Amino acid sequence: MSRLIDTIKQGHRELESYYDRITESQDKDEQTCYQNQFTWELARHSIGEELVVYPAFERLLADGKSMADKDRREHQTVPP
Repeated sequence: MSRLIDTIKQGHRELESYYDRITESQDKDEQTCYQNQFTWELARHSIGEELVVYPAFERLLADGKSMADKDRREHQTVPP
């Protein structure tokens, strides 16, 4: 059985891969395909974190609220 953290990390790797393919491709159809994949994965990943991970942080960890808020802020940016 996969651990939650492994699933989250895999989601991050998939998003990074789709982003790289979007920015590296010169083909508009390929870019559109990966933009759609990126959008779907980002929505699925974000909803999962909002429904499962962040509430668990806030409920179980002393500084869980600040950890969840920091994670949310980080998800608002795309690394250079």
